[in-house]
Amino acid sequence: MRYPNPSFLLCIGMGDAYAAPTEYLKFPGDESVRDEALKFERYLNHPRHELGLGRYTDDTEMSVANALVLIENEPPYTPKMFADAWVREFARGGRRKGYSSRFQTFLEKVKTGEEFLAKIQPNSNKNGAAMRAVPFGVLRTVAEVFEVATMQAKITHDTPEGLFSARAVALMSHFAFYDEGSPNKILSYCVKHLPEEDRHFLCVFSEGWAGGPVCTTKSESVAITTVRAVVQILINHPNLSLRAILEEVIRWGGDTDSVAAIALGIAEIRNQSEIDLPGFMARDLEQGNPETGAGYLLDVGHRLIEKFKS
Repeated sequence: MRYPNPSFLLCIGMGDAYAAPTEYLKFPGDESVRDEALKFERYLNHPRHELGLGRYTDDTEMSVANALVLIENEPPYTPKMFADAWVREFARGGRRKGYSSRFQTFLEKVKTGEEFLAKIQPNSNKNGAAMRAVPFGVLRTVAEVFEVATMQAKITHDTPEGLFSARAVALMSHFAFYDEGSPNKILSYCVKHLPEEDRHFLCVFSEGWAGGPVCTTKSESVAITTVRAVVQILINHPNLSLRAILEEVIRWGGDTDSVAAIALGIAEIRNQSEIDLPGFMARDLEQGNPETGAGYLLDVGHRLIEKFKS
């Protein structure tokens, strides 16, 4: 591993928590929330959803759960390992808000990973499998990255869009951890390595994202537009400024917390300088809760890197 940076998970959490109040702002007056967020002075509330100040969402919680599966187990990883971790982390985090309403209700009802697997309907084509895939970049080979990213995606998002987006995010993360090429080489790296079944989605690496809300469009699901947006962010910010990345994501709108979590996580892997985000973002993350906040995310990140860096 060329870039063993354990703070990537903390940056996923900060990006998620800071961008979440700006997610899908589309009503009169919502622009005031976006304008306030662009000042980078404090965590905000979403105008319609009770998330809690500085609280991250499913993007981070499920990324943490996936990281813990890799830390606490040895291959072969199994669907039950991931389902157990998702159920356990959801309960440990206080049944936090921020999941889709349908999935939130589902998680509140299931008690074990076994029950999760028995009752889940894995037909979503959205970006839930991609948003939690950054930790898989630590796996040592591309083959392992694809195997694990695909297997966990099939549990909830067994659709072409769900599987491709999870593999693409995991592969971009793997490039950031292991390849010595500059960040702008990530596009050719993905085109080279993604499997044949993903070939019809490779236009996302050549066309990128033109800006505007990252959401489901008439022609593409939010899983695909999310990958487009992350690719464009990494092209637009070769200096890996996390603040500049987060600012652009917020200006675009749409699924801001998922795009911010993925993009900041991947960018931070390569970031060799001090995190250029305001201090309150780590201090007040999860309202300073040591069980789920910045210290916890750094600890999980360190444990994950220590296991895979050699």
